[in-house]
Amino acid sequence: MARIASLVICALMLALFVISQSFSSPNGAPRNPAPAGLEEEIKRVEAEIDKIFAEILAQLPSIPNDVGSRMKRMQTLGKLMLYDKQLSVNKNQACAFCHMPDVDFTGPISILNMTTVSYPGSVRNASADPAQSRYGRRKPQSYTYAPYFPPLQYNQAQEDFYGGNFWDMRATGVFLQNPAAEQAQGPPVDPNEMGLPDTACVVRRLSQSPYRQFFEAVWGRQAFAIKWPSDVDQVCSKPAPPPADDPLPVHLSQEDRGRSNATYDQFALAIAAYEAGPEVSPFSSKFDYALANPDQRILSADELAGWDLFRGKAKCNTCHLDGTESLADKATRRITPGDVGSKAPLFTDFTSSNLGVPRNPAIPYFNYNKPDRYGYTANPAGSAYVDKGVADFLRDPQLNPNSDWARLAPRFDSRFQVSTLRNVDKRPRPDFVKAYMHNGYFKSLKEIVHFYNTRDKLPRCQHGAPGETTTCWPAPEFPQNMDTTIGSLGLIDEQEDQIVAFLKTLTDGYKPQQARERK
Repeated sequence: MARIASLVICALMLALFVISQSFSSPNGAPRNPAPAGLEEEIKRVEAEIDKIFAEILAQLPSIPNDVGSRMKRMQTLGKLMLYDKQLSVNKNQACAFCHMPDVDFTGPISILNMTTVSYPGSVRNASADPAQSRYGRRKPQSYTYAPYFPPLQYNQAQEDFYGGNFWDMRATGVFLQNPAAEQAQGPPVDPNEMGLPDTACVVRRLSQSPYRQFFEAVWGRQAFAIKWPSDVDQVCSKPAPPPADDPLPVHLSQEDRGRSNATYDQFALAIAAYEAGPEVSPFSSKFDYALANPDQRILSADELAGWDLFRGKAKCNTCHLDGTESLADKATRRITPGDVGSKAPLFTDFTSSNLGVPRNPAIPYFNYNKPDRYGYTANPAGSAYVDKGVADFLRDPQLNPNSDWARLAPRFDSRFQVSTLRNVDKRPRPDFVKAYMHNGYFKSLKEIVHFYNTRDKLPRCQHGAPGETTTCWPAPEFPQNMDTTIGSLGLIDEQEDQIVAFLKTLTDGYKPQQARERK
C-alpha cells in the first residue's frame, strides 16, 4: 500500500509539473497558445517580405548614380532597409513585418489584429507563442503620411503639444528635425521589437549587407569606416536591453561612436524619405480625386452625407481636420468637394487625446511581469499596468529631450496621438480584420463611430459581456483627462453608417477610370 501511495504521489507531482509547464512560462505569463494558424501567417508575411527585398536588390544596378536620380536612390535605400530582416537581433524580423503596404503599413496578420493586437518581436519561438515570445505593448501604428507630422512643439497659448511620431509622440524630431526619421530609430533597439542591444549593431549589420555599396553611394564611404571590436557580432546577437552598467555594449572609440551615430541617422533619414514618397503617401484616394474634380459628382449620396456629419454633428473635424470648418449641427446645405480649403488635408490636428478607450486585456504585455529566459522583465507592473501614453514619455528623462516639459505630464495622462484618418479602412480583402486605437480595442470603423456616438450614453459593462461594443461599453482605462467633445452625439444608426462610408473614401489607390467603366 505504501508503494502504491508513493506511486500515486509521484503521478500527482508529475501531473502538476505538466500543468505548470502548460500554463506558465519563464516570463510568468499564462501560457495562452498562439492563435491557430499564426505560424503559417508569419511564414506567409516573411515570404512576402523576402520577395520584396529580393526585387528591390535586383533593381539597384539599374538606378543611375547622377544628381537627377538622387531622390530615387535615397527612397530605394529606405525601402530596402524596411524589408531587411538582418536588422533584428535574431535576423528574423524586418520593420515591414508589422507594417505591410496592403494594410496601410500597419499590422498585416488578421488573426493577430483580432487577438493579441500587438505583434511578436524578433525574440520569439517558431509559433510566436505569447508565453515564449516578446510582444510589443501597442498596436503597430501606420507610418503612412507620418513624414508630414511636424517636430514636436509645445504651444503655450493653446497649452498643447503638436507634432511628433509614435502613439506617445516620443519621436520628437528635435535632433533630426524629422519625426518620421526618429521614429525609424526606435524599433531596431526596442527589446520587444527588433531587439538589438545597441544602435551600432544596426550599423554593423548594414556594413555586412548586400547593399553596402549602394548605401555608400547615397551617403559616402565614411559611413562604415569604423574599427569594430572583435566581439561585435557576438554582442549584437544578444537581445536588448543591454546591461544597466554597460548601456553601449559595442565598445567603440569616441570617433567611431560618432561615425556610427551619424550613419544611424542616415539610415533613419533614408527611411523617412521613402515614407514621404508616393509609394507610401500618395494622396490618391477617392476623396482626393473628388477634391481635384469639384465639377464632377464623385462621392455618393451616403459618402457626402457622411462628410456632412464628419464636419458637422459628429464633430470629427474638431481633431481630424479636413481643411474645412466644422458646421453647426443644424447645417443642411449640400457640401461639395470645392468647399475644402486644402487640396491635401491630413485629417489630423497633430495633437493627442484621451478618448476614454477601454482597456484591452488581450495584449500579452500585461503578463510580462517576471524575467524571461534572458533575464528581461518587460512589464514589472503586470496586470496593474496602465499605458499613460504621452505622459509616460514626458516623465521619462531618457526619452524627454526638454526637462521643462516634465511638469506638464499630469495633463497628458493617457493621451495618444490623433492619427491621420487616411487609409483607415485599407485592407487586402473585405474580411480582413484591422485593429484600431493604440491598444487595438476596436475591430471595425463601425465600432469606433458607435463609441464616439454613445460612450457616455450607454451603460457600463464588463469585458466579454453580452452587448459589449453595441449596447454597453467597459469603463475607460483611464477616466481622467477625457475628451468631452464626444460620447453622446445623438446620431442614429444610419448616420453612423454614412460616416463609415465617408471614411472609406480616404483609401489610397482609387481608380476613376475603372469606376467609370463599371458604370
